[in-house]
Amino acid sequence: MAWRPFRLAGVVLGAALLAPQPAFAQQPPTCDRACLTGLMDQYFAALAAHDARSLPLSNDIKYTENGQALALTDGLWGTVKAAPSYRFDVVDPVAGEIAMLGIVREGSNDNFISTRLKVENRRITEIENLVVRSTGGGGPGFIRVALTEPHPLLREVEPEARRLARDQLQAIANAYFTGLDSETTGAGIPFDPACQRMENGSWTASSPDPKAMEMARLDCKAQFDTGFQVIVTNIRARRFPVIDPEHGLIYALAFFDHNGTATSYGRPDGTQQEVTGVFSQPISFMIAEVFKVKDGKLRQIEAVLTTVPYGMPSGW
Repeated sequence: MAWRPFRLAGVVLGAALLAPQPAFAQQPPTCDRACLTGLMDQYFAALAAHDARSLPLSNDIKYTENGQALALTDGLWGTVKAAPSYRFDVVDPVAGEIAMLGIVREGSNDNFISTRLKVENRRITEIENLVVRSTGGGGPGFIRVALTEPHPLLREVEPEARRLARDQLQAIANAYFTGLDSETTGAGIPFDPACQRMENGSWTASSPDPKAMEMARLDCKAQFDTGFQVIVTNIRARRFPVIDPEHGLIYALAFFDHNGTATSYGRPDGTQQEVTGVFSQPISFMIAEVFKVKDGKLRQIEAVLTTVPYGMPSGW
């Protein structure tokens, strides 16, 4: 009968292993919507405190600012004064990523910013920032507005029965880029007639301000139909890292190249405008752009962009 105590011990041990474990034993490896949003909150709190030690960072964290790889506590870490005065997030628990567009006080300026975080096992593995270090507006005729709250459409939840799949949303955003760099009309892009676009806080399509220039007052498709986009010679390094079907949002990153060879572009009245100034020479824009898709159509577009050396790589 010597085997009985041994068997009993095995049963006791097995029962101990199967018993519920304390809640603090291990956090789930996935990061849901609330978790991702909380990490973005923590990130900006750490930036304002100029101290990254409170962040759950991976050992191989990658950090870039305007395409340049920096030491984690360089750049924005020494200049951001407070949490964003304006911010809206695009959250993607499936990809484990969150991105935001917003405004931060950096030094004595209020600068437009885009930030993307990649999270694995509840640790931040990637931080990508695009900072517009300028206080200027969108240019003559583009009216800057005071931003404190996101446009209501950007927060609107899409009815489940009408939500598009991730690949469908990405295809619509990509069609916008292709329409800019390869087409001369808006025929191939599913624009909503009420589509608006905002860049660096200025309305650049469907502007509600009667003082805005005529081009800015046109809706998105009407602008594309003028043929103005011939000045954009390439949209490269396109990425769509954060997609949120629940809200119909796509966060995209790309470079808009202007090689300076276009001699004229279309105007709203059907005439041609001579290309002069910045677009008559090679220049690139680095851009972070959020697209809101409603009922399968592009309804709202908001972007943060800054000039960079022509042909510059993304760093990713």
